[in-house]
Amino acid sequence: MFKYKQFTIRDENTAMKVGTDGTLLGCWADANDANQILDIGAGTGVIGIMCAQKNQESQITSLEIDSGALIDARFNIDSLNESWRDRITLVEGRLQDFAPETIYDLIVSNPPYFENSQENTDEARKNARHTSSLHYSDIFEFSAKYLSEKGRLSMILPISNGQDAMKVCEEYGLFVQEYCEVKPVPQKNPHRLLLTLGRVNTTVKSSLLTIETGVKRHEYTKEYIRLGKDFYLYF
Repeated sequence: MFKYKQFTIRDENTAMKVGTDGTLLGCWADANDANQILDIGAGTGVIGIMCAQKNQESQITSLEIDSGALIDARFNIDSLNESWRDRITLVEGRLQDFAPETIYDLIVSNPPYFENSQENTDEARKNARHTSSLHYSDIFEFSAKYLSEKGRLSMILPISNGQDAMKVCEEYGLFVQEYCEVKPVPQKNPHRLLLTLGRVNTTVKSSLLTIETGVKRHEYTKEYIRLGKDFYLYF
């Protein structure tokens, strides 16, 4: 169980446990003015639940393929207060087969990212980790159809995958609007890339976020604390 300030997440059945990546995306993604939100590869449901906290008017669809993750996501959603719970719909299925009638103002995803590596023999873990089950290009193709005119697509990817994604997104009619390079500590190179894309080609905003000070373990930077203060229990 992972406790946040306003909710608790169970992850005992899902292949991929609660981690920094999902929480970081949930903190960073802009849910303002997003009436309809889709979380692709919802896992435990944590990102969708964070969006429900951020935007009290939003309707959220959480899409997940893994049966174990669905068990945890259902438990986590059912454990919420009624005003949040009633706004989140959990859907089982692959993105490639998902054909909603809804147009989304915000699409969020913490997708699988391992490419050209030995795949795990455990099917659930493979689907959660490897791009053979869901590639960022699949998300771009879907977003090209189902993102509203001023809608946003926010993702977190390893730095190399994210840089590749920034090169090809325009092939799908999507433009980088904002990105943030994420470093674990000041002494390390960036290892994650937070991306926001949309249909509108605007001036790109860029930033750098460092998670820990590097002085001692679990001592977080002021910028990271500011970003996560509404969610992390000890911030």
